[in-house]
This record gives sequence, C-alpha cells and structure tokens, in this order.
Amino acid sequence: MPARPFAFQPAPEDGGQEFPVVGIGASAGGVGALRRFFRNLPDEVGMAFVVVLHLSPDHESNLT
Repeated sequence: MPARPFAFQPAPEDGGQEFPVVGIGASAGGVGALRRFFRNLPDEVGMAFVVVLHLSPDHESNLT
C-alpha cells in the first residue's frame, strides 16, 4: 500500500491551540524500548502518542 502524503490542518482562527500527535511503530521486539522511552518522558510532554505494534498471533503478549 503506498504511503499517503501528510495532510496538514492549520489551527482554527478562533484561537485553538495546536496539539502534536506523534506516531511510533515497533515490532514485538520493540516493547522494551517503548517502555524505556515512555518511562523517561516528563509528566507533561504536551503531545499525544499513537503506538502501533506488530505482534505475531502465536507470540505471547508482553503488554500486560
């Protein structure tokens, strides 16, 4: 599937604030790195994170 171009939406003119959203992708081996990453972030980062993991259906999840 070809990648779609980034669609930028400007902030509303009524004084709305921008809120960054960061996408992170990893395979099953990346769970530990993700834990370390999020554990070391400050409490107030000012952005949201969307995490997508590729896990084999036959592999036991480490997310619990």
